Amino acid sequence: MEDLKIILDANFLLIPGVHGVDICSEFERILDVKYELVIPEVVIGELEHLEKKGDSSERKAAAIALDLFADVKTRESEKPADEEILRLADEMNSAVGTNDRELKKQLRDRGTPVIYLRQKSHLCVDGMI
Repeated sequence: MEDLKIILDANFLLIPGVHGVDICSEFERILDVKYELVIPEVVIGELEHLEKKGDSSERKAAAIALDLFADVKTRESEKPADEEILRLADEMNSAVGTNDRELKKQLRDRGTPVIYLRQKSHLCVDGMI
């Protein structure tokens, strides 16, 4: 069976730096399938922008995310982040890690599983994986 693809949004990648939650350990806790993390290039661009132009906490969290996930496969992208995430989720039949309220709603409406931070302390899954 092919590994589950999990597309990660920028706000999701900031979780370790902002909330101190080890999302990789949390994936192991909540998922009982093999998985592969995927980050659209546009999301890397958002993190790089935050690392340079964000406030001090955003800069620190973005730097942590870029360092932690430097070896994760990126996907070329030309659209804005949310559009690209929705497109890739459909194309790859994947789950998405995001805390963006509007994006979560759009993903749920499409039947795409969403992984998100709950109570600033742990990850939860909404949908069937």
